[in-house]
Amino acid sequence: MREVAIHPPRKRRRQTAWLMPALAAVLVAATVGLADLHRFGPDNARSSSNAGALVVSADLQDAVRPADAADTHDLDTFVRRLTASTPRPPDVLLLTEVLGPGAHRIADRLTAATGKGYQVLLAPGRSAFLADGAVRESAIVVNTTTMRVADKGRFVRVQGEDQASAAVTQKATGLRLSLISAHAAGDPLPAAQQLHTVAAGLAGTAGPQDAVPVLGGDYRAGRCVDPSAYQPVDCAAQAFWTTLTSTYGYDDAFFARSAAPTLKNTAYVFARGNVTDAYVDTAYDEALPSADRAACKQAFDAGRSASAPPKCRSMYYADAPFGWAVVRAGQPVRRSVAPASVTLDRCELGVRKGAALARVVNGTGQGITDDVTVDAPAPLQVTPGSGSLTVPAGQARTLPLKVTAPQQSAVGTYDVRVTIGQLTTELPVSAPSQCTEPPVVATSYHSGFPPVNAVDGDINTFWHSEYSPPTPLPQSITLNLEDSRQVSKLIYQPRFDGNLNGTITGYNVYVSTDGQAFTKVAGGTWAADARLKTATFTPVTARYVRLEAISASGGSYCSAAEITAG
Repeated sequence: MREVAIHPPRKRRRQTAWLMPALAAVLVAATVGLADLHRFGPDNARSSSNAGALVVSADLQDAVRPADAADTHDLDTFVRRLTASTPRPPDVLLLTEVLGPGAHRIADRLTAATGKGYQVLLAPGRSAFLADGAVRESAIVVNTTTMRVADKGRFVRVQGEDQASAAVTQKATGLRLSLISAHAAGDPLPAAQQLHTVAAGLAGTAGPQDAVPVLGGDYRAGRCVDPSAYQPVDCAAQAFWTTLTSTYGYDDAFFARSAAPTLKNTAYVFARGNVTDAYVDTAYDEALPSADRAACKQAFDAGRSASAPPKCRSMYYADAPFGWAVVRAGQPVRRSVAPASVTLDRCELGVRKGAALARVVNGTGQGITDDVTVDAPAPLQVTPGSGSLTVPAGQARTLPLKVTAPQQSAVGTYDVRVTIGQLTTELPVSAPSQCTEPPVVATSYHSGFPPVNAVDGDINTFWHSEYSPPTPLPQSITLNLEDSRQVSKLIYQPRFDGNLNGTITGYNVYVSTDGQAFTKVAGGTWAADARLKTATFTPVTARYVRLEAISASGGSYCSAAEITAG
């Protein structure tokens, strides 16, 4: 490995947002308040390249309840936060859970705030519910100053819900966007497949490199199969996400280019082109946590924004944050590393952990193979250090790169060099001062039965090792006691739901002070029943205590309702 200098964590370059015309500022100030404008004004905007089309995706949850739809304070707040976050006026807005009057209000407010002309291209009427029983609650709003309407589009019915579709062309560059504003009503996989076909049909006569399909909206599913709020870069991905990003070659803009690649979000911008920048309103989550948003939502759903708490009136616009992406035409072959940077702020067993994906999108008519090599400075380790990607025509493939470093590594940013084919990319990997370590980790778990269930104090929940696909024993689960202390026993409560599958009958107990070197302190057998079980051993100092299952009731898997050590 090469040695490089460590430099302090770098901040992304900020760029002053576009300035609102004076008259527009007065109009918006009258609507949302001067104090709010100051708080979320242009100085807080982030940077982005001006090249390409700026596409917004937002699920506004403003379509079902008439009182909510009539109370537009949340829509005004959305426009205010949006204009504070973008480096220039948006070109396209893909909106879901919004009615026609709401879409027109957003267009009017954006026109007033920016001095640009915004047009509602497609939107529902005054109700989301159609006479035939279907639902229509998606809309497309276009900046007609920067974009030319190429195809006014239509609503496409997918799983009983109408999705807005249209095509526009950027006046300055000729870039054509085939747009879908989607709100998946069922399984997102068949929905994604159908919407991809619709978008392909909107390409018109533009060449494949000049027409970029963009699928925005709410797919009602996170990127990862595991529903946890934290979505690891290298998690097992949902089938719809894999189909769009691998089989069809789309980029997930928020995952690939925003500062929040591991945030669980059901709203997306999928673009089959080159995404140069992306943004998710993560400050919204920080300023208005989910518990506060629930209280705000209750007031807004009833149309009572005027009586909502002041924090709600100044901040609330929806349950989930909006995002935007800058999209350009792509090259025939696109090589990249996603996400654009890695932060090693998650630790397991004394090791900082992160990941990135080396990615090749093949837009040519024949398959290609690219070699991948990684050059990482100490103390980082990246595995694998080399590999290859064979990519069929019209598809994409990724090579997961696991990035690790000792938990006590020097704080700073390290540059990892990733070479894909002939392209070399510098991947910034930062080691911040804080590193979050979970209370428990396991060698495997089945979705819905995570290891945290074994330490939540509730015997009605349980951890279960992976069984589909089969993951044979031995399997283990390791408790993090947070600091070193004297321990002399491990207490194990098998699952307590009347099913003994996975009850551990043969076991070993190990301890460690650093999470790396473990010493066996006990072993033996337990009865295959639901009674509380204990393993005792000579008192020893430990921070980590591991229970290893070497045999279990019912098959080659294991489970636990609760595990404690003391």
